[in-house]
Amino acid sequence: MGLALSLVGVAYLVWALVAGVTRRLVGDLVSYLSVFNENWPWSTRAVRVLFVEAGWALDVVGLVWLVVSLLLVVYSSRQRLSVSWAWLSGMGQTIVAALGGIWVAWAVHLPRRAQLHVPDPTTPWAQLSGLSLPVLLGLAILIWVVFLVVLLTDRARLARRGPSLRDGLRTMR
Repeated sequence: MGLALSLVGVAYLVWALVAGVTRRLVGDLVSYLSVFNENWPWSTRAVRVLFVEAGWALDVVGLVWLVVSLLLVVYSSRQRLSVSWAWLSGMGQTIVAALGGIWVAWAVHLPRRAQLHVPDPTTPWAQLSGLSLPVLLGLAILIWVVFLVVLLTDRARLARRGPSLRDGLRTMR
């Protein structure tokens, strides 16, 4: 339970950090674009509305999600639910916060990219960096699937055997 409780707290911390940083980042971008009266991309307008004008709603959602996750930890500590639900809730909050941060980073980058017209770097190290993430991400997924298959086959093998009558005799000696 302690690990699940820690995960729930860290998940809310990630949520709060992403909400605060993105709110500040979008606020600075709004100030910058207002000075130049630029035409904003739709994604930047949507991010401004969601993270700046309706930022209070995201704060409330984060707090409610924290309370629900903590209730799941309490119910799992009383063995009314599996602890997996608390883990799922905490991981879900972290994933949603990360996706929100990625969306804000992209939306903030769009107007500046249109203004700068900077060519992509062509140094060998930059090209390697551009290729390494997709390749290693694919490798990580492959490794994860291999481990999943190994664990599922082990579970199936153990489920077929099951406990025998002799297992009880071993503990009596």
